Amino acid sequence: MKPALSPHWLSLIALAGVLLAGLCGCKVQKQGEGANKKVDIETPVGSLHVNTDVDPRDTGLAVYPGAVRAAEDAGSKHAANLSLGNSLFGVKVVAVKYHSDDPPDKLLDFYRKQLKAYGEVTECHGSVSFVRGKMICENGSRNETNLVSGTEDRHRVVSVKPDGTGSQFGLIYVQARGEKETL
Repeated sequence: MKPALSPHWLSLIALAGVLLAGLCGCKVQKQGEGANKKVDIETPVGSLHVNTDVDPRDTGLAVYPGAVRAAEDAGSKHAANLSLGNSLFGVKVVAVKYHSDDPPDKLLDFYRKQLKAYGEVTECHGSVSFVRGKMICENGSRNETNLVSGTEDRHRVVSVKPDGTGSQFGLIYVQARGEKETL
């Protein structure tokens, strides 16, 4: 599911934070093991917070009835709460991956109704990206549907694709902020 952060990106962000901390005498805290990892890095130029113990309510969306959290494997995390920012800019991403025995159409109907609470719902058949607060729908041949709703600085995305006789889906919250807002 394209909108979720890959473990490679999380590793690169954490590495960049550690390098910054080493260069400027900053505070680095690391806690937990396995699925409950948490890293907090504070620097004079900004902060980075990564937590893999995610509460799905932080996405602003309910979990589809009967769905189970996707099992984590050795090379991939299926949940992350990441915030990066300073006094001028910031971004927060919360993503959680699930599996349901129901087909994609049922999940899409369920989430279309939920997403209406956040504004107009846009449907993309392929991946979604955000550039300067604007959503870009990259329709393609991928067997994935993304539902997106929100404002220029706060988006909710539900990414659904078939998985055997059921579905795999991700709940994603993306928030960008400018000066004086908090994440």
